[in-house]
Amino acid sequence: MSQGEKSASPAMRGRNIVTAVVLLTAVLLTAMGVAQAHHTYALFDGSKMRTVTGTVAKLEWTNPHTFVWVYVPSAENAGKYDLYAFENGSPNAVSKVGWSQSSLRAGDKIAVQYAPLRDGRKGGHLVSVKLPDGRILHGVGFSSESSASSQKK
Repeated sequence: MSQGEKSASPAMRGRNIVTAVVLLTAVLLTAMGVAQAHHTYALFDGSKMRTVTGTVAKLEWTNPHTFVWVYVPSAENAGKYDLYAFENGSPNAVSKVGWSQSSLRAGDKIAVQYAPLRDGRKGGHLVSVKLPDGRILHGVGFSSESSASSQKK
């Protein structure tokens, strides 16, 4: 035993253990809150479903979420386009429902059904995509119920 260990009473060592457990618990609870906040769908208005048609700019196949970027003809500026961003599930999750990295290519003409962003920016959570050949790919990770329940918290 070192000099410091000899002088610490059993009660003091017990307090140090309790302090360590309390700190560890606080860290874990904080981490859980961050993880839960990341998986909220409060950004999206599940009570409103919208559909736009446009041209694929790109498909971002990255974790934690894939994104589909689409040029949509502007309603405000004739002859111009607005860039919409549509969040989807992770590459692993969307792969399980038929998506692949080559599902969409820049230049593809598609229709996107989505839950819009609450703040009014262009885009939202992807619900489904109608491909040029008529096939439909579904989004992952969002439902109007998940949006509604995240608003109640």
